[in-house]
Amino acid sequence: MALSLAVAGKGGTGKTTLAALVVRALRESGTTPVLAVDADPNSSLAEALGVEPGVPLAEIRERGSSAEGSPPSGVGRARAVDDDIQRAITEADGFDLITMGWGEGPRCYCYVNNLLRQSLDALAGNYRAVVLDNEAGMEHLSRRTTNNMDFLITVANPTLPSIRAVGRILAISRQLPVRIDHRAVLLNRADPGGNAEEIDRALAPLDAERLPDVPEDDAVERAGVAGADVFTLPDAAPAVAAVRSLVEVLRRQSSASSNAKGG
Repeated sequence: MALSLAVAGKGGTGKTTLAALVVRALRESGTTPVLAVDADPNSSLAEALGVEPGVPLAEIRERGSSAEGSPPSGVGRARAVDDDIQRAITEADGFDLITMGWGEGPRCYCYVNNLLRQSLDALAGNYRAVVLDNEAGMEHLSRRTTNNMDFLITVANPTLPSIRAVGRILAISRQLPVRIDHRAVLLNRADPGGNAEEIDRALAPLDAERLPDVPEDDAVERAGVAGADVFTLPDAAPAVAAVRSLVEVLRRQSSASSNAKGG
């Protein structure tokens, strides 16, 4: 069964880098192919993965919702959306990337969004793992970009405002028309020598599983400043090693859940 997870967090927490590191760890573990979905309007996942983004699905959505740009309703229109999505995929070694793009305008998008969701769900079935990089408001999940997720990983830095933002994201997630099997919180750029006890107390009331921390890592920070992708990071970098272990935890949990459901 495919592993599906969404990564969400306030801007600046490093969630996109984390999502890219998860893609790297999945590829290294042999859990391929991976479908990476950039659902953040900032659209920086491609850079973190070292690839060029394809046509954003927002552009396909705009064409499909306009009278002059869309084919007739029915089978032809559904096939046109499928074909557009296939052309929008960026193919790479062990993973593919889809970029969602900007939010919706004033038009009615219900029909074309339904087609997009059906196409994306069908597309995801071809992959052993799906990694969705979300924005804090989780617009694309609220629009039912997909129907089900195994994990929602909310990313916080070791600051109280960041943890409060995670609490709001978790609250939003419970209002979405999407099945999320596991809600989790992950502390990124963790500093064991910092205010660890205060941060632990702030995280404790959150109604979410606590995942292993990802430590602060100078190599990651330097790569970010230089615009280098996550595949340039050394294997022994602390953040790379931590995310590698994290992915093993997620794979075991997903397997256990699947067995419990008889999947």
